[in-house]
Amino acid sequence: MNFQEIRLGEASDVVSVTRGFPTQRAMQEGEVRVMSLADLRNDSPPRHFADREDIHDVGLEPARLGDVLISIEGGTVGETLVVPDGVEEFVPSQQAATLRILDSRRLDPWFLGAWLSTEPAREQVRRLARGSGIQRIAMKDLSSLILRLPPLADQQAIGERFRAFETSIQSHRSVAACLAELRDLDLRVIFAERPTAEARR
Repeated sequence: MNFQEIRLGEASDVVSVTRGFPTQRAMQEGEVRVMSLADLRNDSPPRHFADREDIHDVGLEPARLGDVLISIEGGTVGETLVVPDGVEEFVPSQQAATLRILDSRRLDPWFLGAWLSTEPAREQVRRLARGSGIQRIAMKDLSSLILRLPPLADQQAIGERFRAFETSIQSHRSVAACLAELRDLDLRVIFAERPTAEARR
């Protein structure tokens, strides 16, 4: 398979790169969820929200199907997630950068997610991180990230395989989360019905 190598900064006509919604503007209540990659993967409830006017003011839009999110801050630096079907509306938190495909005739979003999930790509991203405490990647440094792109037909084939794996993994996470909730509910019922020895005195 033939791969073309191109820096992200050289592909601005194909993919745009934006940082997520700034934490200092997030609120405890609002119209749109503000979500990190970790919270999206774990299907966690939102911790912050944003109003549409604030989202517009900082030059952002809610996430779209096929947006590629990459973690650029904290313990999950380098992790990648492609926004799938059926996700409730949200805007990425400032811990993530959004790579949005502008020309799907040249770059498949699921292929981009697949490439960024490989160890060589993740190592590239980790090398860009700075900071002795919380690791962060400056947005300007992301432009040096090298993408390896095969022809579009190969991108689409690879992207479909990656998408199938991601969908299956997420389904298993959801099942595991439901089982954990059922276990915890069962434990609460059991121990609510059986008072401790001290309570029986």
